[in-house]
Amino acid sequence: MQSAWGQGDVAGADRGVVLRAELSALGPVAVKIGQTLSQRPDILPEDVCEELKGLQTSNEPFADNLAFQVIAEEFNATGPLAPGIPVTPGCDPNGPTLFAKLSETCIASASLGQVYRGTTHDGQEIAVKVQRPDALEQCLLDGSVIIAALKAIQGRYWNGDLLAIFDLVAGGVVQELDFRHEASNCYEFGESLRFLGYVDVPKTLPELTTRRALGMEWVYGRHLSDLSPEEAMRMTYMSVEAVTAGLVLTGQVHADPHEGNIMLADDGRLVFLDFGLMSGVEDDIQEAFASGIQCVLSKDYKGLVRAFVNTGFIGTPIEWRAKESDPWQTTHPKGDCVEVMAAELKERMEACPGGGSRFGALSVVLGDMGYSWQMYTPPYIILLIRTFLTLEGIAGKVDPEFNIYEVALPWAVQRALSPSTEAGIETLRSSLVTEDNTFQWGRVLDLIEQQKVQEAEEAAEAAAKAAGEGKDLPEAASARARLMAGEANKATLDTTLASASAAAQAAQAATPLESLVTVLGSAQGTTLRRIARDIDATEMLLELGKPAAQPVRRMAVDQLADALTVAAAETLRPILRRLPWRAKTDGNELAASLDSLGEACGETCGVDANALQPWPQSAQARIVRSRVRSRARSTGNKLLRLQASNLVGEGWRGVAAVCTLVLVAWRVLAAAVLRVVLRALPAPAAAAAAAAAVYAAVAAVPRPLFAAVGAATAAALAYRARPQPE
Repeated sequence: MQSAWGQGDVAGADRGVVLRAELSALGPVAVKIGQTLSQRPDILPEDVCEELKGLQTSNEPFADNLAFQVIAEEFNATGPLAPGIPVTPGCDPNGPTLFAKLSETCIASASLGQVYRGTTHDGQEIAVKVQRPDALEQCLLDGSVIIAALKAIQGRYWNGDLLAIFDLVAGGVVQELDFRHEASNCYEFGESLRFLGYVDVPKTLPELTTRRALGMEWVYGRHLSDLSPEEAMRMTYMSVEAVTAGLVLTGQVHADPHEGNIMLADDGRLVFLDFGLMSGVEDDIQEAFASGIQCVLSKDYKGLVRAFVNTGFIGTPIEWRAKESDPWQTTHPKGDCVEVMAAELKERMEACPGGGSRFGALSVVLGDMGYSWQMYTPPYIILLIRTFLTLEGIAGKVDPEFNIYEVALPWAVQRALSPSTEAGIETLRSSLVTEDNTFQWGRVLDLIEQQKVQEAEEAAEAAAKAAGEGKDLPEAASARARLMAGEANKATLDTTLASASAAAQAAQAATPLESLVTVLGSAQGTTLRRIARDIDATEMLLELGKPAAQPVRRMAVDQLADALTVAAAETLRPILRRLPWRAKTDGNELAASLDSLGEACGETCGVDANALQPWPQSAQARIVRSRVRSRARSTGNKLLRLQASNLVGEGWRGVAAVCTLVLVAWRVLAAAVLRVVLRALPAPAAAAAAAAAVYAAVAAVPRPLFAAVGAATAAALAYRARPQPE
């Protein structure tokens, strides 16, 4: 192996192949080390990292007769394992068979064991996982040797975390050596994501669960390589949701979620496999990850730097150096390290195609920055990188506009709205209200402005794409960044694939609004409900009518107009096409116009129901969601009664606030209706006439009428806010 390693790029020498074969032959610990180092081009050359990735999905199997011996010993077999299987030593050839059927050779081989397919005597199809013989002794021996070797080279690499990597791998291997632990992990992981309704795990069989052998139900399904593009997109959306929910909500993360451990069941469920290695994420780290997702989408780079610090990706204090040979420093000549790093991050992210939507782009940027800014890689982060890059690559083949952060956003929002740490609670309160409980309209206006900038950037990117410019990530400077760019760019965009499937899956994915409802109706929503009670509703409504809130009103008009356009297209189209008079042609023109408008707005307001293949929903998940929505409605009604009571207590100021709400609602509705009319009418003259009529109708309404309506509304609120009988 030394010879092949020294030859490097010389023709005929493939260092990665040699190292992979040697690691596979050395045993389980070496294989796990190789799997982890396959994501560390800062430690090993790129070509070697690429080859070591093969250890993620395939390993050299051990002899079947040794596996059969383990099965017989662990399950206390007295006769043959199954018809056609050689009798193991110590068993009676004429005794009862353990299984009705068992495959003669393994169907899959992993680092610590291999899998056989069988059938029990009651007809249940199962998978039997068998541990490699002498795995424990081999792991202990390997661990001693590897610790000595790592200590000898510790400190030679830029982030100096080789022993931390080994600690993670060794701890996971020890746990994986007891399949009873894996069975427990399997159950707990499945229960943690049961609320999603479409995630499942194989059911383990207690009577076939021992330290070295594990029996579980056989799952009928396919892995990524066997899926159609539409099915791959379906699996991608569900996988991103499930992985992110574990990362920021439940704290139970599948620590080895490569392609071989995720499959799409024949009934549409997303099934995770192999639970020997799991990661637990603490509450503060969950909140930091959630904050980072939101910061990327909102282009808050100072917040993103703080999120990196909170996850342990960047140390405290932040360290910097001018060039690689210089020592690390805690000060920067340009000023505060957070400010300087955020500015550099902003510049690099905006210069990188897909900087706000592709995880691969962020990996490239951070890889290049890692030589001037001290960055650490907590072991649990290493195990997630490949998963997100893989999922992003799948999605890119079907939907070039797929944004992994947007799919993950609802869970990030849910975590942000239900903080469990003091820092998280303070952050949520300060982002919604001021110290005197005044609603933070300025934050809303900032988000709207950021959305406008993002839409302009997306439009420019779309124009560049139409002009034939590629969307591949740029050439990266560092080895780590080049590997990440290579991973992300493997998803060659195929414009011949229909993106309708992507739109259908996006329509079924979770939304931030659903996350808000969930938090309001859950036990974790205490902080959010307390803030909602404390908000000064009178001041909030008065601010809504001021010129500064015009962007908020315009956004409401845009959303309402799109929704009304879709509704009008569905309602008026059949009526217009049945007009009996000669102007039927005009009716058809209107119907056609409504058709195109409905389709255009439907991209954001909804998707054709006939195009949807509903995600599976368990009965348990449906019951839980129904209860949450019921509690959220009840909570919302109580909050409305409370705020109505507060408005009444404000006297004339409260009446003015209600009048402002009525006036704003009327203006938004009128403007939205006007926009729908202008969109639908093909004749410019008719559109102008309709616009003039609507404007005249709005202008003709006297302001005193608004005051009267406001007073009546205030009276109704006072009635609703009356004390309720117990």
